[in-house]
Amino acid sequence: MNLKKYMTYIKVVETGSLTKAAELLSYTQPSISQMISSLEEEYGFALLVRQKNGVKPTENGWKVLKAMRDIQKGYEKLMETVGEINGLETGKVRIGAYISIATNWMPRILSEFKSLYPFIEIELYEGNASELDLWLEEDIIDFAIGSSYNHKWHFRFLLEDPIMAVMSTQHELAQSDIIDLEAIKAADWILPYSDSLFEVHHLIKKEGFTPRVAYQIRGDETIIAMIQNNLGISLLPQLLLSNSALDNITAKPLSIPVSRKVGILTNTTKHVHTPSINKMMSFVEEWVKKPNQMEKNL
Repeated sequence: MNLKKYMTYIKVVETGSLTKAAELLSYTQPSISQMISSLEEEYGFALLVRQKNGVKPTENGWKVLKAMRDIQKGYEKLMETVGEINGLETGKVRIGAYISIATNWMPRILSEFKSLYPFIEIELYEGNASELDLWLEEDIIDFAIGSSYNHKWHFRFLLEDPIMAVMSTQHELAQSDIIDLEAIKAADWILPYSDSLFEVHHLIKKEGFTPRVAYQIRGDETIIAMIQNNLGISLLPQLLLSNSALDNITAKPLSIPVSRKVGILTNTTKHVHTPSINKMMSFVEEWVKKPNQMEKNL
């Protein structure tokens, strides 16, 4: 059946490796290679380019990938519908989320969701804003939980997440109640790279000042660790700081209120969502609305 070959090819593209795909699908590598070769022979063109560090799709391979994913999604939707008719709710949901959300929300969300739907499989991808965009575009994830800066995706609002001035408790401004951007102009800054936390970069650009950047870091955890060691000040979303284990850090509101809108992002041009995906998105929306959940997070 070609469906098995399609799913194999999709997994090879996602992992970039025949070996990794074989491990995840519980096949042998020769059988994976045979299925890909069979598709290439049937189609009359190569699907993969073999490289030293793995494989990647050819130009034609990219073209057929979307159609294969549509077939895969259609099959998954069929099987989930049959399962629902028979009283068994099954399926697979691939979620992309900011690290702050993956850390602070997802363990509890998934625990509660799994108690209701134990046979629905969940894959969680952690990434920054640019990575979520890429995963939505390439259909690697079914939906993302992120911010609304990119109007390319359909957005379902969840909450406002304030941007805070974050510093060590030993920082000279740590005793201030409210932080004015002008007051921290001359301070050493620790900034994320421009491919993440777009709201922070937009604020700096909008206010028309150039911070004294001492360090530019990609990872949220590293930024926080450097702040804990009093190496600089940063602007970060409050949700990222909701972990009670964060010691030696204080967060102050800005004199100019700034926040990011957090919600569910979907690529509506890719495919119709399966019942399990719709269940998960609705569950996330309802979970966020619970007052006790937001008290824990914020």
